[in-house]
Amino acid sequence: MEQRRSSGQAGYGIARGEGFDYGRAAAKARMIMQRRRVLEMLGSFVLGGGIVAMVYELGGRAPAVISEPVAGEDVGDASGVAVSDAAAPEIAASEAGTPGGPTPAPGEPDPYAPGPDGSYSAYPPIYDPPQPLDAAAEAKFPKHGLVTGQAVLVRERTEKDGRVVGILRAGTRVRADAELSFGGGCTKGWHAIFPSGWICLNAGLEVGDTPPDDGAINIPRPRIDAPMPYEYWRVSHDGTPFFHRLPSFTEADQADAAAKAWIAEHGREPVPLSPAERPAEVPAVVKEYLNAGYYVTVAGEAVKAERRFLRTLRGVFARKYQLEQREGSTFTGIVLRGEVELPVYWIVRETPLQKRQAEGSELLVKLEGTPPPRRSRYPFKRKVTIGTTQFYEDADGLLMPAYAVGQSYKLRRPPGVGADERWIHVDLSEQVLVAYQGDTPVFTTLVSTGKEPGMTPIGVHRLQSKHVATSMRDQPMEEDAYSIEDVPWTQYFHNSVALHGAFWHGGFGLVRSHGCVNLSPADARWLFGFTEPQLPDGWHAASPGVASIARGSAIVITE
Repeated sequence: MEQRRSSGQAGYGIARGEGFDYGRAAAKARMIMQRRRVLEMLGSFVLGGGIVAMVYELGGRAPAVISEPVAGEDVGDASGVAVSDAAAPEIAASEAGTPGGPTPAPGEPDPYAPGPDGSYSAYPPIYDPPQPLDAAAEAKFPKHGLVTGQAVLVRERTEKDGRVVGILRAGTRVRADAELSFGGGCTKGWHAIFPSGWICLNAGLEVGDTPPDDGAINIPRPRIDAPMPYEYWRVSHDGTPFFHRLPSFTEADQADAAAKAWIAEHGREPVPLSPAERPAEVPAVVKEYLNAGYYVTVAGEAVKAERRFLRTLRGVFARKYQLEQREGSTFTGIVLRGEVELPVYWIVRETPLQKRQAEGSELLVKLEGTPPPRRSRYPFKRKVTIGTTQFYEDADGLLMPAYAVGQSYKLRRPPGVGADERWIHVDLSEQVLVAYQGDTPVFTTLVSTGKEPGMTPIGVHRLQSKHVATSMRDQPMEEDAYSIEDVPWTQYFHNSVALHGAFWHGGFGLVRSHGCVNLSPADARWLFGFTEPQLPDGWHAASPGVASIARGSAIVITE
């Protein structure tokens, strides 16, 4: 059962308004995390594109569509150090700089303009305005490049162990320098790209005097102005085979028989990826088996012998009837402008309203009828204590237990956050998020954070990297799920803990995750554009310091 602290209490020295003690909160957070070994509880996350790119940098070929390693498959880098799913998916961050913020382009809809119910109708832009190539930049970067590998790492310098400052996906066009640079463990050489960083050609980059033809790129670009950047499908059958190519009837039957025999003996234990380790009955056309609850992103559809297959972004095929599409929750938060101001009260559990049996009585009577729907807002006026229980009360004296309500309230700007800087506050007790511009709250919504204390670390953090989408592995987002491809709008702020969209559940307002701050897909997209920095134009992921902002937005976690 969820353990919930009343909103009138301060947890670990954390209180609202002027009394907030950030230093004590951070110390307590470190103590809690050490005691509970948070990283072990969180499980392992994989920077999906990054792992794929590392494979290419080691000298492999760079086709337009490729597969990526699954959990437990270590990939060595040039230094001989294994890169596994347990590695924190961080991109190098800069410590200093002048904060700024994205602004809507002229003529674009205002993402801060609320509709009649306070909801938004547009998203803040995720990309910096394209940097023009002046004469000096044109001379330094005369070549035209096209990313052909599924995911390519952009490094700070020409070394395999150089810090990663960004990720580009197939189809991205760049400007590159004229001459190759060699060394640092890259056999094919490096190109510097505009505006910043180096790419190893092993990763998959075509360079020419004119823009290369992108006709061979057969994976979709992300939908940057939609709640879901890709098309997501859930595997609905245990032992679902994913094929390197479209299989024949015989090959598909052999794959099914091998899966059935494996499940009978091993249950839901994953079939080994290596052909040398898995049963001989598994045909070579099988790339891997996935169990029910895994999620994949789909790039296209194919038909062979009247059978329908889905092609994933990783370039493998599965029979369509063994997957089901997921659209994600349509819940959205609200922009705070005009009539909507803090505090905002959210119904997080459908509980009947109550009233006192008589004026001043501690005996309560539940009202007949339908309770306010979960995730709706309700006009409570104050918190009261009746007997030993806290309630929220409206203007008519109607009551709801405090555990059924999440309150979005105003928090004092923490030290170190600029007067006009964009920052985010998440309250673990209330399961709410409020976004600020300086001292002004501009957005609020419901979230789902770690199921156990310490999973979502309290304290003041800074965004380390932002990803349009990234794969998360060894993370049971629902009871039987193990792997989720391309989790949308991911923003890492502490080791493997991130803000991100969650399309696999709608339980916002209640604890649920293994440490990350889960948001509805639309809210995650809104916040991705709101936070600093924006990505360089066309990039799939970047760290602070690469674009216009040298440090990431502050993420303040309180209890």
